[in-house]
Amino acid sequence: MKESLPTPWNVYNLVHSPFFQQPLESGEQTPRPLSLFVGRARELKQLQAIIHGAGQNASVQAIAGAPGVGKTTLVKELKALAVASGYFATDSYVPILPGDTPEALFGRVLGVLYDTILANRSQTASNPAMADARVLVRATRLTSGGVSVSLPGLGGIGGSRSTSVIIPKDMMIDGPRVMRDLVRMVQGSDARGVLLHLNNLENLSESDATQAAETLRALRDVMLLHNGLHYVIVGTTDSVNLAVNTHAQIRSIVSTLLLPPLGADEVMQLLQARYNHLRVNPKTAAIAPVEPTAVAVLYDFFRGDLRGLLKALDDGVGLLIGLEETPARALTLAELRAVLQHRYQGELNALSEPARIEQLTKWGTTASGVAQTQASLGKLWKLSQGRVSTALGYLIRHGYVIAQSRKGAEPIQYVFSGASRLIFG
Repeated sequence: MKESLPTPWNVYNLVHSPFFQQPLESGEQTPRPLSLFVGRARELKQLQAIIHGAGQNASVQAIAGAPGVGKTTLVKELKALAVASGYFATDSYVPILPGDTPEALFGRVLGVLYDTILANRSQTASNPAMADARVLVRATRLTSGGVSVSLPGLGGIGGSRSTSVIIPKDMMIDGPRVMRDLVRMVQGSDARGVLLHLNNLENLSESDATQAAETLRALRDVMLLHNGLHYVIVGTTDSVNLAVNTHAQIRSIVSTLLLPPLGADEVMQLLQARYNHLRVNPKTAAIAPVEPTAVAVLYDFFRGDLRGLLKALDDGVGLLIGLEETPARALTLAELRAVLQHRYQGELNALSEPARIEQLTKWGTTASGVAQTQASLGKLWKLSQGRVSTALGYLIRHGYVIAQSRKGAEPIQYVFSGASRLIFG
């Protein structure tokens, strides 16, 4: 690794904190290389099998799971394996945005498809299919609705005819043909296909996920079924369920993988891989900053939310580094829990809405370990259903409450996040 400035983590023989929450990256010289990926062998095998098994056909898969469970990092590893197997892929993903129209989403997908081909085979830039795509992609990125651009030669078979296209309304006129030509060009090359990543369902509201379902249905034939084009759609369990299972036309072409949390043993393997990678002196072992039993208990507190666990470890260890006579030792659960409880209680008290603090505290001091519904919280807080919904939305956004995946027609259940469980014990 490159030489770094000294940090408090050096006392553990670590360059910096091993508890980063960002997804891993491609390349060994990055601070978070994909070589640190641990576990998920079964899931990777399943995802790869569907892509490879499709042959020259298309495939669409969805990865669903709780926030922080590791979905994005899994897709990054899948894309790295796909590239090694002869497919085109990049680190980029296509966001599904609130209020998306079919034209807007199609334009972004076409843009990432173009970029992916160019990144993997730069010599294709002069290909006629790439030239047509470049015009549409430029128009999508540089103009907005109501602006006309001149598209030389687009829409015809060669020649110099110009067509005036209004973006994004007219994207669907030539876009599907351009996408088809791009994929045919890839199939005629040495590549096996293209893998694209659709993301951001995790950040959509229920109404936005429902709108995404309508958008995907509208794009089924013109975008999702091109031979040689493979999609992975990623989001929370509920958002994926709404987006891909609302309509039979989409459900029939999507294979959904429900991603469970990593096991406690796998989490320890993940941390050990990070400790080894981040050593200041590669000839000397790193010192684990936290006792394994403390990691296991905290992971249980966070209900398999790996991102939440890593943030808690970073918060706790970061405050305690060097404050003991023997600074380079693994911290215990009791030490971490006391610090985290104090820190998270302070953050809760600093919220801008005192009523929410009072509501969470009433829940935490009466039944912190019990799942609640909007109806039961209405009785506890003595609020109407609408006001309960508003309060829950605030507490969920600030990371104190988690809405569990809906089970059929049953009401949604709400539970404390790891931070709240640490506050209220």
